[in-house]
Amino acid sequence: MSVRAAITAIMTADSMAEILRQCVAFTGDVDTVAAIALGAAAASPEIKQDLPEVLIAGLENGPYGSDFLRRLDQRLMQTMTSLK
Repeated sequence: MSVRAAITAIMTADSMAEILRQCVAFTGDVDTVAAIALGAAAASPEIKQDLPEVLIAGLENGPYGSDFLRRLDQRLMQTMTSLK
């Protein structure tokens, strides 16, 4: 159900902010749906990267916080580039 909701949000929106709004509007397991949808959309050149800075700047930086997520993102992008 979460994956279907995430795919629906991605297919019907053209920006990260709109995807997030749609994920929240679905209700239910909002955090899982948003994580899947925004994670997938982050790598798409077709999706406008317009999340408000406050959402990014306000991330905690514990063991799995913002630094961890940035490193994970870099590794994922390197992997995706090497697969092309």
